[in-house]
Formats: sequence, C-alpha cells, structure tokens
Amino acid sequence: MDELGLFTAALGLCGPWRVTRTEFDAEATQLDLYLGCDRGARFGCPAKDCAHGGCPVHDTVEKTWRHLDFFQHRALLHARLPRVRCPEHGAGAGQRALGASGVGIHAVVSRRWCLALRR
Repeated sequence: MDELGLFTAALGLCGPWRVTRTEFDAEATQLDLYLGCDRGARFGCPAKDCAHGGCPVHDTVEKTWRHLDFFQHRALLHARLPRVRCPEHGAGAGQRALGASGVGIHAVVSRRWCLALRR
C-alpha cells in the first residue's frame, strides 16, 4: 500500500473519495492531507428524504478541517466538497457522501475525536 492509500484507509474514506496529496512540514509540525473524488462522480441529493442518488456535481466549495494530531504534528484535511444539481431540488449546498456509509466529514472527524478522548 502506498502513502496515499494508507492515509485514505486510515481516514476511513470510501469511493469515490481518496487522499490525493500530502504535504508535511516538520518545522511547522503540520501534516496537510488533500482529499479528492473521482472526476464525473455522482452524489446523492443532500435534501432530507430525497430519492435521487446519482446527481451530477454543480460546483465545489473549498473546506478545511482540523483533524486529530498525527503523533505530535497538527493535521489538517482539505477538500473541495461538491454541491449537486438535483432534478427535484436544483443546485443544493452541502454534500453528505464524504466518509464511510454516507457519513459527513464532520461526523467522521467528531467520531475520531470522541474515540481519542475515551482512551
């Protein structure tokens, strides 16, 4: 398994999401992980109870999250989150498919924080 595959698996990302690039700055004690999805990927509409599961991407929004530290190094996740164009709801904000089983990245990060705090 290569470096990008290792970080993709460690973050619990599932297709079409993956780690596409890493940057490590030992002096600044920071690890930056850049997440991306496959070109042409389709996503479910973020509207509650919407049945459209294969909506095309309308545009993307750049987001950055603080993740658990990687040993003593600050870890940041960077991603361009897609906004979808649903036939029923139009272009919608948000994206629910980053992370395992459609869990949003906020839940993925929060879950990892909670697990770390329990230890």
